[in-house]
Amino acid sequence: MKSAIILFAALSAASALPVSREPSSRSIRATYVATIEKVPAGVGRLEVWVPLPTDTEFQRVRNLKVDSPYPGSVRREREHGNSYLYLSAMQPRAGRLEIRVSFDAERGEVVRPALTLGSRREPRPQDLSRYLQPNRLVTLSPRVRDLARRITWGKTTVEGKAHAIYTWLVNTMLYDKTAPGWGMGDTERACDVQKGNCTDFHSLFISLARAEGIPSRFVIGFPLKKDPAGTIPGYHCWAEFWLEGVGWVPVDASEASKSAELARRDYLFGNLDPDRIQFTVGRDLLLDPPPCAEPLNYFIYPHAEADGAPLTPVSIQLEYRDLTSGAVAATK
Repeated sequence: MKSAIILFAALSAASALPVSREPSSRSIRATYVATIEKVPAGVGRLEVWVPLPTDTEFQRVRNLKVDSPYPGSVRREREHGNSYLYLSAMQPRAGRLEIRVSFDAERGEVVRPALTLGSRREPRPQDLSRYLQPNRLVTLSPRVRDLARRITWGKTTVEGKAHAIYTWLVNTMLYDKTAPGWGMGDTERACDVQKGNCTDFHSLFISLARAEGIPSRFVIGFPLKKDPAGTIPGYHCWAEFWLEGVGWVPVDASEASKSAELARRDYLFGNLDPDRIQFTVGRDLLLDPPPCAEPLNYFIYPHAEADGAPLTPVSIQLEYRDLTSGAVAATK
């Protein structure tokens, strides 16, 4: 199977802050490992949906290969353009099921765009209104709207409001995976406990931004260590808001909250290091064919159903090693 190839691009070196170097990049060879821990005996039909890494303005994917005991097809989700693998098997074998997706990828650093110059870097989506609507857990309740008004009081620009929300989150939310309910991306819970992981941070950012009329969306993938090779046992996510005349601007509030360095906190508003791989965008995702379960809250884990009933537990990891610069471009 081959992924579509989009020419790699980077943001203009012009920046709201001085940029004294070219944006960095990172090339890797990786394997996404999706595991369904137990397929029951006697299942009539097994269906599995597996997220795939996608080409973006800052990421290109090559040499996508699938290792699975069952045949499948690559499909594309309509609303956000996410790619995924769909597998179906009749009378599947009982026990543990592992699906491995290998690929080469080059990821470019996102450098803060020229926010004040008004030079458009990407076309305006046809329908930004969907990024202003609530999701099941990314709410726009009265208290969310009231909190957004208080946080952004006195700010008159989209950038100013988004930065105020980001700063409030970084200074208020605690990265903590001990309180029950973390990781669901539940805005109301985040308001209540002000703790959580990256999913909770960025769900609250998106809710607050949307409450102020700023189109915002959820992005999920994997972090990469600085080590030249390794295994990543879990996902990472961030958010993007739409700035007219510029495009989608990233924020990584959860990573910023972990750092005491003001420069690092400032960097993660509008910039992203290349030490990550993007898989999917959006919440409440509708796939084809649709799972019998409700729309997917977010899509980084495989979703599996046995005769229409969801199968759990499932697990994921990303195995990777660095490639030399330009190696991805040289492959076909």
